[in-house]
Amino acid sequence: MNSLLSSLTDSAEGCFQFDTVEQRAGATIQHGPNNDRVYLMGLGKADPNEVLSEIHHLADQQGYGKIFAKVPHTQAEPFLRQGYQVEARIPDFYTEADALFLGHYPDPQRAQLRQPESLHRALQQAILSLKPDDRILTDPAIRQMTLDDADAMANLYGQVFPSYPFPITDAGFIRETMEDNVAYFGVEKAGHLVALASAEQDQASGTVEMTDFATAPEARGEGWAQRLLAQMELSMANEGYRMAFTIARAVSVGMNRTFARRQYQMAGRLVNNTQISGQIESMNVWYKPLAKPE
Repeated sequence: MNSLLSSLTDSAEGCFQFDTVEQRAGATIQHGPNNDRVYLMGLGKADPNEVLSEIHHLADQQGYGKIFAKVPHTQAEPFLRQGYQVEARIPDFYTEADALFLGHYPDPQRAQLRQPESLHRALQQAILSLKPDDRILTDPAIRQMTLDDADAMANLYGQVFPSYPFPITDAGFIRETMEDNVAYFGVEKAGHLVALASAEQDQASGTVEMTDFATAPEARGEGWAQRLLAQMELSMANEGYRMAFTIARAVSVGMNRTFARRQYQMAGRLVNNTQISGQIESMNVWYKPLAKPE
């Protein structure tokens, strides 16, 4: 959602302030107290050294605990020289480069992985007795959402997530993302929306992030996340996208299992990275090349 600069700058519900997305030193960054971090979302054609200076100044000024950067491996050397650690790597993410997900911690305590044994167990449970499923599936209950669905979508997201990195409980924000670069897919039962997910498209890199999965309490355990993911893969491959990835809550056995079953590969773990449901959580990165339609 990095192109929706104005939507995130001032969006708020009540007293809650979402992080800001803006251009600085020629790069796209997100920052704010919600995630307590600076996130370098895209370098573009910016000078890495100038961007480094800018984001470190911003982190010092605001007292953020983490700096998180996604950069091509061909442009990572200035970051690595400053002590950034590689937390995840997706091969061939860019046309001629891998994507490195880098972490730097102005607050040393933020770098300490909380409950590592618990996260390890969650991942092991996610892949335990796994039966990979890479079928091309279609399901008549799943359809792509339209602008007219935005209110129902915002309502479902509000039921599932007390708080989230982006204002997906705001129907206006959802409509803006739909008109920009995000395709939403949903499941209806008896005329009632019960599950959602989104495919956030980046035409420049040919990649798509599979994200924003939510299932209403009454529909959990029915496998809708798995079927939504399969449908989104098919749709995005048909549109010419070559790589899918996700950033999933490390604590969630079910969400990680959903991607593992679809034969996504684990790329790494982002330590204490993202605020979801009121707390900063570590996230697992998964990726999968999409097969070109025949």
